[in-house]
Amino acid sequence: MKIRGKIVATGLIASGVLGTVAVVNKITEALAGELSPGLAGEGRRYPWKYGDVFYTMQGAREAKPLVLVHGLGPGASSYEWRRNIEALAQDFRVYALDLLGFGLSDRPAIAYEPQIFSDLLSDFLREAVRAPALVVARGLSGAYAIADAYRHPGSYERLVLVSPPETMLEEPSPSPLRAAMRFGLRLPLVGQFAYNLLTTRSAIRNYYEERAYYDPSLISDELIEYAYISAHQPDARFPLADLLAGKLHVDVSEPLARLTVPVMALWGRNGAGISAAFKRVNPQLETHVLERCGEHPHEEQPETFHSLLRSFVGSAV
Repeated sequence: MKIRGKIVATGLIASGVLGTVAVVNKITEALAGELSPGLAGEGRRYPWKYGDVFYTMQGAREAKPLVLVHGLGPGASSYEWRRNIEALAQDFRVYALDLLGFGLSDRPAIAYEPQIFSDLLSDFLREAVRAPALVVARGLSGAYAIADAYRHPGSYERLVLVSPPETMLEEPSPSPLRAAMRFGLRLPLVGQFAYNLLTTRSAIRNYYEERAYYDPSLISDELIEYAYISAHQPDARFPLADLLAGKLHVDVSEPLARLTVPVMALWGRNGAGISAAFKRVNPQLETHVLERCGEHPHEEQPETFHSLLRSFVGSAV
């Protein structure tokens, strides 16, 4: 009887803990609220095979198309182009999309992998843009653009990589710890609770302070709040689980070496060594390192970024 009593007590405690976790998860999601479009312009939804993809357009219809692809991470979205889109729309027809699983796009509970994002870019360029475009992709998203530009060079007039990581040139290495983390984060209650702990406002602010910006004055409360709300939309944990597990990393050194599309890459102040690694893979790359910048040089030095883009496009033969 004592053993049975202990089992019952343990079950009640476990049920109580899970119930508390469920309540905390619901409260966190409810308090985050709904996400609003972060960019001015015409908002549209592109119906794709895995879910609708939200994008914002600005600029004259007859202008050269420019597609902006945000990087990956908790709360990531096209909002990162807020300091760029209006200025670029003076010269281009700008498309800023939220990748599947991020921002205002649908967040299906699927296994996210590089091929999904490469296919998304391929289909979006062919069906929504419908003309060779200048594509600008930040961070790991640049790997998906490289893979697609290698397969479908006719969709790309030129490609710009913003802070592409050196891991794009390395073979991904599976890790049991990362696999366990992915499994845990994908669990319904405990996984959501763990995800909520990883994506608090303070955790998001720490990312921006440590990596994103050289100038801390750019880290506004509005920025943190938008990223926080984006990170706490329903099922937002699924792409992050695959990102943390290394499932979204891919080696694109061979496609980059063989790429026929002109490519420009730029980094912040810590990018000199990475720039050299990319040049070794493809000596034809045009590279730039912007001092006094973190991993978001397009936000920290938007005028310089815009000037480099216009110069890069103007250098077309």
